[in-house]
Amino acid sequence: MRAAVVALLLFLPFSPPAFGGGADPGTAAERPFPVRLSSRWPAQGEPVLVEVSPLPRADSVVMIWKGQEIPMKEDGPGRFVGLIGIDLLETPGKAVLPIRAMEEGKAIRFDVEFVIRKGSFPVQELTLSKEMTQFDRATLERIDREARRLAERFSRVSSPPVWSFPFLPPVEGFQPKGFGARRIINGEPRSPHAGVDVTLPAGTPVVATADGAVAFAGEQFFGGNSVVLDHGGGVFSVYYHLREFVVSEGQKIVRGQRIGSVGASGRATGPHIHFSVRAAGGRIDPSLLMALPSR
Repeated sequence: MRAAVVALLLFLPFSPPAFGGGADPGTAAERPFPVRLSSRWPAQGEPVLVEVSPLPRADSVVMIWKGQEIPMKEDGPGRFVGLIGIDLLETPGKAVLPIRAMEEGKAIRFDVEFVIRKGSFPVQELTLSKEMTQFDRATLERIDREARRLAERFSRVSSPPVWSFPFLPPVEGFQPKGFGARRIINGEPRSPHAGVDVTLPAGTPVVATADGAVAFAGEQFFGGNSVVLDHGGGVFSVYYHLREFVVSEGQKIVRGQRIGSVGASGRATGPHIHFSVRAAGGRIDPSLLMALPSR
């Protein structure tokens, strides 16, 4: 389901948030300020654009989501924007997004409430060979090392955000499928598919969805030749099964820059790209992110 982008000016009841770092929350003044959300009823797997405006005297604004401070981007005089992601396994129900701003050295704070809806995802039943599903101890240890390495990368929140709208499709002929699919492999439920797959001829150029820096570029067991871009503010994009990559870790990247090409490396049955996005830790549908407009 595509996000219905609505401008909602929220002046909601305040309840004290638990802030980490920065000014002592006990000294932060309670004060409602104008906050807009792209959706006040986001579903699992949906990105939420957060806009604080106008706040002309603010020096900085942060959101606190899942216990982590997410810096917002100053996008004009007194205007700050940020992204959070509703993870595809997030518990439906009421949610609270604390926001803290610094005005001339003084902290002010405000809580925004919204409701998370249950998403609708396909079910995929797959039959794969033992070679694709059963691994020896050394391979399992490698898989675990690679998963922990990426989890460490995703835990970083660089500041300030460098992304901007619109987010670009990573390939021409972008026809994504499979986001959030509940996979049953050889009769056993597995983890949901946290990205989209796009089948294209090998060698098709793959480009960066937004400005950022290369957080990871290397070969992995499942993802094959893989690139992870850090777009700042807790937003990451992931590109798997590349034939090759032409970037290196730490390199600055601009939106639309070629980072590699479509391939079938890693655990792939044919040429395609697996593309995924995380926003503030939430695994989101990339096509919904691309649908968000620049205000």
